[in-house]
Amino acid sequence: MKIFAVKDEEDFSRKALAYLLYYERPKQFYIELPDSFLLRYQKKVEDVIPLNHANLLVFFRDGSVKKYNATVFLSGKIQFRQLLKNENLFRKVNVQPGGYGICWGENLTITDSELYEHGKPIPLSMEDFRDFVSYRIVGTREATEILDCSRQNIDDLVRRDKLHPVKTDSKNKLFLKSEILQRNWK
Repeated sequence: MKIFAVKDEEDFSRKALAYLLYYERPKQFYIELPDSFLLRYQKKVEDVIPLNHANLLVFFRDGSVKKYNATVFLSGKIQFRQLLKNENLFRKVNVQPGGYGICWGENLTITDSELYEHGKPIPLSMEDFRDFVSYRIVGTREATEILDCSRQNIDDLVRRDKLHPVKTDSKNKLFLKSEILQRNWK
């Protein structure tokens, strides 16, 4: 495995440096990072989930989960007010690269420190959340197997408001497994 390739094979100084880095590096090479860096790194955002009423569920790298009410922050800045007015726009929140905060596009950001300091701790971990999703959310295919019916029957149940998908796209719907099982018992 090479660390990097030298573009110009005639450039002997770069070729020598590449050789030195690849073949002659010490076996026990490491850099000790200061504790302040490690603490700051752990407060980076891992994931964010938009909730109703301008709330966010924020997962951090240290394993903590916080519920952040963004109403005060968003209403205090003119450029953010559009997010409070448009729920669909608010739900398009993403994690910034490196976990330095969350963003809606390029210019609308909330820093990781703001989220960490003003969020209310929730006794939930990312692993708990993933377990919930993997065991308690089913797709259309799984729903058809549990109910022993076709996709058309599932679509009909949704149209008649007998099933309530938690997420819908053009090809698939996601349901709470408990609702599907309750429907199966009826």
